[in-house]
Amino acid sequence: MATTTSADDLDGTDIPAGAILTNKSTKYRFVEKIGSGGYGAVYKIQLDPTDNKEYAMKIEKKLERRDHSKLNMEVHILKLMAQKPEGKTHFLKMIDRGKKEKFFFIVMTLVGDSLLDLKRQRPGGVFSPATGIKVARQSLEAIGELHDCGFIHRDIKPGNYAVGRPQNHRTIFILDFGIARRFVNLSGEVKAPRVKVHFKGTVRYAPLSCHKAKESGPKDDCEAWLYMMVDLCNPDGVLWRKALDRAQTLQLKEESRTPKGKEKLFKEMALEEWSSILSYVDKLGYQDKVDYAYLYGMLDEGAKAMKVDLAAPYDWDTVEGTVEGKETRETQATKSVAIVSKSPLPHCKKK
Repeated sequence: MATTTSADDLDGTDIPAGAILTNKSTKYRFVEKIGSGGYGAVYKIQLDPTDNKEYAMKIEKKLERRDHSKLNMEVHILKLMAQKPEGKTHFLKMIDRGKKEKFFFIVMTLVGDSLLDLKRQRPGGVFSPATGIKVARQSLEAIGELHDCGFIHRDIKPGNYAVGRPQNHRTIFILDFGIARRFVNLSGEVKAPRVKVHFKGTVRYAPLSCHKAKESGPKDDCEAWLYMMVDLCNPDGVLWRKALDRAQTLQLKEESRTPKGKEKLFKEMALEEWSSILSYVDKLGYQDKVDYAYLYGMLDEGAKAMKVDLAAPYDWDTVEGTVEGKETRETQATKSVAIVSKSPLPHCKKK
Protein backbone atom coordinates (compact mmCIF):
# COMPACT_ATOMS: atom_id res chain seq x y z
CA MET A 1 0.00 0.00 0.00
CA ALA A 2 1.46 3.38 -1.02
CA THR A 3 2.40 5.74 1.77
CA THR A 4 1.09 9.30 1.84
CA THR A 5 3.67 12.07 1.72
CA SER A 6 3.59 14.49 4.63
CA ALA A 7 3.98 18.12 3.59
CA ASP A 8 4.80 19.17 7.14
CA ASP A 9 8.55 18.62 6.78
CA LEU A 10 8.98 19.95 3.23
CA ASP A 11 10.12 23.50 2.41
CA GLY A 12 6.81 24.33 0.71
CA THR A 13 8.11 25.18 -2.75
CA ASP A 14 7.30 21.92 -4.53
CA ILE A 15 4.75 19.87 -2.61
CA PRO A 16 3.49 16.88 -4.64
CA ALA A 17 -0.17 16.19 -5.37
CA GLY A 18 -1.67 13.92 -2.73
CA ALA A 19 0.59 15.13 0.08
CA ILE A 20 -1.06 15.91 3.41
CA LEU A 21 -0.49 18.93 5.67
CA THR A 22 -1.78 18.77 9.23
CA ASN A 23 -2.69 21.89 11.20
CA LYS A 24 -3.98 21.04 14.67
CA SER A 25 -6.96 18.74 13.99
CA THR A 26 -7.38 19.74 10.33
CA LYS A 27 -5.79 17.93 7.40
CA TYR A 28 -5.31 19.36 3.92
CA ARG A 29 -4.63 17.31 0.79
CA PHE A 30 -2.66 19.00 -2.00
CA VAL A 31 -4.27 18.85 -5.45
CA GLU A 32 -1.85 20.87 -7.61
CA LYS A 33 0.49 23.83 -7.65
CA ILE A 34 -1.15 26.84 -9.31
CA GLY A 35 1.45 29.55 -8.86
CA SER A 36 4.94 30.27 -7.59
CA GLY A 37 7.24 33.19 -6.94
CA GLY A 38 10.28 34.41 -5.11
CA TYR A 39 9.13 33.48 -1.63
CA GLY A 40 7.03 30.36 -2.10
CA ALA A 41 4.05 28.92 -3.92
CA VAL A 42 0.27 28.71 -4.14
CA TYR A 43 -1.56 25.37 -4.22
CA LYS A 44 -5.06 24.16 -4.86
CA ILE A 45 -6.02 22.01 -1.86
CA GLN A 46 -8.92 20.09 -0.33
CA LEU A 47 -9.82 19.11 3.18
CA ASP A 48 -9.04 15.52 4.08
CA PRO A 49 -11.58 13.97 4.28
CA THR A 50 -12.97 16.24 1.60
CA ASP A 51 -15.99 18.53 1.94
CA ASN A 52 -16.13 18.62 -1.89
CA LYS A 53 -14.75 22.15 -1.92
CA GLU A 54 -11.39 23.45 -3.10
CA TYR A 55 -9.29 26.11 -1.43
CA ALA A 56 -6.05 27.97 -2.03
CA MET A 57 -3.03 27.57 0.22
CA LYS A 58 -0.36 30.23 -0.02
CA ILE A 59 3.02 29.16 1.31
CA GLU A 60 6.03 31.30 2.19
CA LYS A 61 9.41 29.72 2.82
CA LYS A 62 11.19 30.67 6.02
CA LEU A 63 14.43 32.50 5.29
CA GLU A 64 17.41 32.85 7.61
CA ARG A 65 17.82 36.52 6.73
CA ARG A 66 14.24 37.32 7.77
CA ASP A 67 12.70 36.36 11.09
CA HIS A 68 9.14 37.39 10.22
CA SER A 69 6.63 36.31 7.60
CA LYS A 70 5.54 38.57 4.76
CA LEU A 71 2.22 36.75 5.07
CA ASN A 72 1.64 38.54 8.40
CA MET A 73 0.36 41.63 6.62
CA GLU A 74 -1.93 39.53 4.45
CA VAL A 75 -3.30 37.75 7.50
CA HIS A 76 -3.81 41.05 9.33
CA ILE A 77 -5.67 42.69 6.45
CA LEU A 78 -7.91 39.70 5.69
CA LYS A 79 -8.80 39.39 9.39
CA LEU A 80 -9.57 43.09 9.51
CA MET A 81 -11.81 42.89 6.46
CA ALA A 82 -13.65 39.87 7.86
CA GLN A 83 -14.53 41.86 11.00
CA LYS A 84 -16.26 44.62 9.07
CA PRO A 85 -20.03 44.27 9.63
CA GLU A 86 -20.85 45.50 6.13
CA GLY A 87 -18.55 42.89 4.62
CA LYS A 88 -15.92 43.72 2.08
CA THR A 89 -17.00 42.24 -1.22
CA HIS A 90 -13.63 42.35 -2.97
CA PHE A 91 -11.54 40.51 -0.36
CA LEU A 92 -10.98 36.79 0.01
CA LYS A 93 -12.02 34.87 3.09
CA MET A 94 -9.17 33.48 5.17
CA ILE A 95 -10.01 29.97 6.37
CA ASP A 96 -6.88 28.95 8.29
CA ARG A 97 -3.24 29.86 8.90
CA GLY A 98 -0.21 28.35 10.55
CA LYS A 99 3.47 27.57 10.30
CA LYS A 100 5.72 24.56 9.93
CA GLU A 101 9.42 24.17 10.54
CA LYS A 102 10.33 25.47 7.07
CA PHE A 103 7.37 27.58 5.96
CA PHE A 104 4.37 29.74 6.86
CA PHE A 105 0.98 29.23 5.23
CA ILE A 106 -2.52 30.62 4.93
CA VAL A 107 -5.62 28.92 3.54
CA MET A 108 -8.21 31.05 1.77
CA THR A 109 -10.90 31.20 -0.87
CA LEU A 110 -9.87 29.79 -4.23
CA VAL A 111 -10.43 32.21 -7.07
CA GLY A 112 -10.39 31.98 -10.84
CA ASP A 113 -8.23 33.66 -13.46
CA SER A 114 -6.42 36.90 -12.80
CA LEU A 115 -7.18 40.00 -14.87
CA LEU A 116 -3.84 39.38 -16.54
CA ASP A 117 -4.89 35.86 -17.57
CA LEU A 118 -8.28 37.12 -18.79
CA LYS A 119 -6.66 39.88 -20.83
CA ARG A 120 -4.33 37.40 -22.49
CA GLN A 121 -7.31 35.28 -23.49
CA ARG A 122 -8.92 38.20 -25.32
CA PRO A 123 -8.69 38.68 -29.09
CA GLY A 124 -6.37 41.65 -29.47
CA GLY A 125 -5.35 41.41 -25.84
CA VAL A 126 -7.74 44.07 -24.50
CA PHE A 127 -11.10 44.14 -22.76
CA SER A 128 -14.21 45.44 -24.51
CA PRO A 129 -15.36 48.95 -23.51
CA ALA A 130 -18.19 47.60 -21.31
CA THR A 131 -15.97 45.11 -19.52
CA GLY A 132 -13.23 47.73 -19.17
CA ILE A 133 -15.51 50.21 -17.38
CA LYS A 134 -16.94 47.53 -15.08
CA VAL A 135 -13.48 46.17 -14.26
CA ALA A 136 -12.31 49.72 -13.56
CA ARG A 137 -15.13 50.30 -11.10
CA GLN A 138 -14.79 47.01 -9.23
CA SER A 139 -11.01 47.21 -8.97
CA LEU A 140 -11.28 50.81 -7.70
CA GLU A 141 -13.92 49.77 -5.15
CA ALA A 142 -11.44 47.23 -3.78
CA ILE A 143 -8.76 49.91 -3.42
CA GLY A 144 -11.25 52.21 -1.67
CA GLU A 145 -12.21 49.47 0.78
CA LEU A 146 -8.55 48.91 1.62
CA HIS A 147 -7.92 52.64 2.08
CA ASP A 148 -10.97 52.91 4.34
CA CYS A 149 -9.21 50.50 6.69
CA GLY A 150 -6.04 52.60 6.73
CA PHE A 151 -3.85 50.59 4.34
CA ILE A 152 -2.37 51.16 0.91
CA HIS A 153 -1.58 48.24 -1.39
CA ARG A 154 1.56 49.50 -3.21
CA ASP A 155 1.45 46.84 -5.95
CA ILE A 156 -1.73 47.40 -7.95
CA LYS A 157 -1.55 45.46 -11.24
CA PRO A 158 -3.63 42.98 -13.31
CA GLY A 159 -1.94 39.97 -11.73
CA ASN A 160 -3.10 41.08 -8.28
CA TYR A 161 -6.80 40.94 -9.15
CA ALA A 162 -8.81 37.82 -9.97
CA VAL A 163 -12.41 36.88 -10.66
CA GLY A 164 -14.30 34.49 -8.44
CA ARG A 165 -14.96 30.88 -9.30
CA PRO A 166 -17.91 30.06 -11.61
CA GLN A 167 -20.59 30.73 -8.99
CA ASN A 168 -19.03 34.14 -8.26
CA HIS A 169 -17.27 34.95 -11.52
CA ARG A 170 -18.62 38.49 -11.87
CA THR A 171 -16.90 39.66 -8.70
CA ILE A 172 -13.31 40.89 -8.86
CA PHE A 173 -11.08 40.25 -5.86
CA ILE A 174 -7.94 42.12 -4.86
CA LEU A 175 -4.97 39.93 -3.89
CA ASP A 176 -1.50 39.89 -2.39
CA PHE A 177 -0.90 42.31 0.46
CA GLY A 178 2.73 41.35 1.00
CA ILE A 179 4.03 44.91 0.62
CA ALA A 180 0.90 46.74 1.81
CA ARG A 181 1.49 49.46 4.41
CA ARG A 182 -0.60 51.18 7.04
CA PHE A 183 -0.69 54.89 6.20
CA VAL A 184 -2.59 56.04 9.30
CA ASN A 185 -1.69 55.63 12.98
CA LEU A 186 -3.93 54.08 15.61
CA SER A 187 -5.64 57.45 16.10
CA GLY A 188 -6.60 57.52 12.43
CA GLU A 189 -4.18 60.33 11.58
CA VAL A 190 -2.09 60.08 8.42
CA LYS A 191 1.49 59.17 9.28
CA ALA A 192 4.23 61.67 8.54
CA PRO A 193 5.96 60.72 5.27
CA ARG A 194 9.41 59.19 5.47
CA VAL A 195 12.23 61.26 4.01
CA LYS A 196 13.37 58.59 1.56
CA VAL A 197 11.63 55.40 0.52
CA HIS A 198 12.97 52.38 -1.35
CA PHE A 199 11.25 51.41 -4.61
CA LYS A 200 8.32 49.04 -4.02
CA GLY A 201 6.00 47.37 -6.47
CA THR A 202 6.09 46.70 -10.21
CA VAL A 203 7.88 49.19 -12.47
CA ARG A 204 5.20 49.27 -15.18
CA TYR A 205 2.48 50.37 -12.75
CA ALA A 206 4.52 52.25 -10.16
CA PRO A 207 3.36 55.83 -9.45
CA LEU A 208 5.64 58.82 -9.99
CA SER A 209 6.29 59.15 -6.25
CA CYS A 210 7.70 55.63 -6.16
CA HIS A 211 10.14 56.42 -8.97
CA LYS A 212 11.20 59.54 -7.06
CA ALA A 213 11.78 57.71 -3.74
CA LYS A 214 8.88 59.55 -2.08
CA GLU A 215 6.33 58.15 0.35
CA SER A 216 3.28 56.51 -1.23
CA GLY A 217 -0.23 57.41 -0.11
CA PRO A 218 -3.76 56.52 -1.22
CA LYS A 219 -3.49 58.63 -4.39
CA ASP A 220 -0.56 56.48 -5.54
CA ASP A 221 -2.64 53.29 -5.54
CA CYS A 222 -5.11 55.20 -7.73
CA GLU A 223 -2.35 56.25 -10.12
CA ALA A 224 -1.20 52.64 -10.42
CA TRP A 225 -4.83 51.61 -10.98
CA LEU A 226 -5.10 54.06 -13.87
CA TYR A 227 -1.97 52.62 -15.50
CA MET A 228 -3.41 49.13 -15.01
CA MET A 229 -6.63 50.11 -16.77
CA VAL A 230 -4.69 51.55 -19.70
CA ASP A 231 -2.84 48.25 -19.94
CA LEU A 232 -6.11 46.32 -19.93
CA CYS A 233 -7.95 48.55 -22.39
CA ASN A 234 -5.59 50.39 -24.75
CA PRO A 235 -4.55 48.12 -27.66
CA ASP A 236 -1.09 49.71 -27.58
CA GLY A 237 -0.70 49.38 -23.81
CA VAL A 238 1.08 51.98 -21.70
CA LEU A 239 3.54 54.24 -23.51
CA TRP A 240 6.47 52.90 -21.46
CA ARG A 241 5.80 49.20 -22.08
CA LYS A 242 9.13 48.84 -23.91
CA ALA A 243 11.17 51.09 -21.62
CA LEU A 244 14.62 49.71 -20.89
CA ASP A 245 14.91 50.84 -17.28
CA ARG A 246 13.22 52.76 -14.47
CA ALA A 247 14.67 56.10 -15.59
CA GLN A 248 13.18 55.79 -19.08
CA THR A 249 9.90 54.54 -17.61
CA LEU A 250 9.69 57.65 -15.41
CA GLN A 251 10.45 59.92 -18.36
CA LEU A 252 7.69 58.35 -20.47
CA LYS A 253 5.20 58.48 -17.59
CA GLU A 254 5.87 62.20 -17.25
CA GLU A 255 5.53 62.70 -21.01
CA SER A 256 2.14 60.96 -20.91
CA ARG A 257 0.82 64.02 -19.04
CA THR A 258 1.12 66.21 -22.16
CA PRO A 259 -1.90 66.64 -24.50
CA LYS A 260 -0.32 64.35 -27.12
CA GLY A 261 0.75 61.91 -24.43
CA LYS A 262 -2.80 61.66 -23.10
CA GLU A 263 -4.15 61.00 -26.60
CA LYS A 264 -1.80 58.04 -26.91
CA LEU A 265 -2.24 56.87 -23.32
CA PHE A 266 -6.02 56.79 -23.52
CA LYS A 267 -6.33 55.53 -27.09
CA GLU A 268 -9.70 53.80 -27.59
CA MET A 269 -10.70 54.87 -24.09
CA ALA A 270 -12.88 57.80 -22.97
CA LEU A 271 -10.12 60.38 -23.49
CA GLU A 272 -11.71 63.37 -21.74
CA GLU A 273 -12.84 61.43 -18.67
CA TRP A 274 -9.64 59.44 -18.18
CA SER A 275 -7.60 62.61 -18.70
CA SER A 276 -9.67 64.25 -15.95
CA ILE A 277 -8.99 61.31 -13.65
CA LEU A 278 -5.25 61.54 -14.28
CA SER A 279 -5.23 65.32 -13.69
CA TYR A 280 -7.22 64.89 -10.48
CA VAL A 281 -4.92 62.19 -9.09
CA ASP A 282 -1.84 64.24 -10.00
CA LYS A 283 -3.15 67.20 -7.97
CA LEU A 284 -3.49 65.13 -4.80
CA GLY A 285 -0.79 65.09 -2.15
CA TYR A 286 0.43 62.23 0.04
CA GLN A 287 -1.95 63.08 2.89
CA ASP A 288 -5.01 63.91 0.79
CA LYS A 289 -8.15 61.79 0.82
CA VAL A 290 -9.27 60.42 -2.51
CA ASP A 291 -12.72 61.52 -3.67
CA TYR A 292 -13.94 58.14 -4.91
CA ALA A 293 -17.39 59.55 -5.75
CA TYR A 294 -15.68 61.84 -8.26
CA LEU A 295 -13.74 58.94 -9.79
CA TYR A 296 -16.87 56.77 -10.06
CA GLY A 297 -18.65 59.74 -11.63
CA MET A 298 -15.92 60.06 -14.24
CA LEU A 299 -16.22 56.34 -15.04
CA ASP A 300 -19.98 56.78 -15.48
CA GLU A 301 -19.39 59.77 -17.77
CA GLY A 302 -16.83 57.75 -19.71
CA ALA A 303 -19.36 54.95 -20.18
CA LYS A 304 -21.89 57.46 -21.55
CA ALA A 305 -19.32 59.05 -23.85
CA MET A 306 -18.47 55.66 -25.33
CA LYS A 307 -22.15 54.61 -25.43
CA VAL A 308 -21.28 51.57 -23.37
CA ASP A 309 -23.99 49.07 -22.39
CA LEU A 310 -23.11 48.30 -18.78
CA ALA A 311 -25.70 45.49 -18.80
CA ALA A 312 -23.59 43.62 -21.38
CA PRO A 313 -21.93 40.42 -20.12
CA TYR A 314 -18.30 40.42 -19.09
CA ASP A 315 -15.94 39.34 -21.85
CA TRP A 316 -15.18 36.08 -20.04
CA ASP A 317 -18.92 35.23 -20.01
CA THR A 318 -19.19 35.11 -23.80
CA VAL A 319 -18.07 32.54 -26.36
CA GLU A 320 -16.47 35.34 -28.37
CA GLY A 321 -14.77 36.72 -25.30
CA THR A 322 -11.66 34.55 -25.37
CA VAL A 323 -9.07 33.66 -27.95
CA GLU A 324 -9.97 29.99 -27.70
CA GLY A 325 -13.68 30.75 -28.11
CA LYS A 326 -14.59 29.17 -24.80
CA GLU A 327 -14.30 29.96 -21.11
CA THR A 328 -11.04 28.91 -19.51
CA ARG A 329 -11.60 30.53 -16.17
CA GLU A 330 -10.21 27.83 -13.92
CA THR A 331 -7.12 27.01 -15.93
CA GLN A 332 -4.66 28.77 -13.69
CA ALA A 333 -6.85 29.61 -10.76
CA THR A 334 -5.25 31.94 -8.27
CA LYS A 335 -1.92 32.22 -9.95
CA SER A 336 -2.46 35.48 -8.35
CA VAL A 337 -3.51 34.71 -4.82
CA ALA A 338 -0.27 36.13 -5.96
CA ILE A 339 3.03 35.31 -4.64
CA VAL A 340 4.73 37.78 -6.88
CA SER A 341 3.71 37.97 -10.54
CA LYS A 342 6.40 40.41 -11.59
CA SER A 343 5.67 39.68 -15.25
CA PRO A 344 5.26 42.78 -17.38
CA LEU A 345 1.79 43.23 -18.71
CA PRO A 346 0.04 44.96 -21.52
CA HIS A 347 -3.49 47.03 -22.14
CA CYS A 348 -10.13 49.63 -22.48
CA LYS A 349 -11.51 51.43 -25.27
CA LYS A 350 -12.31 54.79 -26.68
CA LYS A 351 -14.57 57.74 -26.56
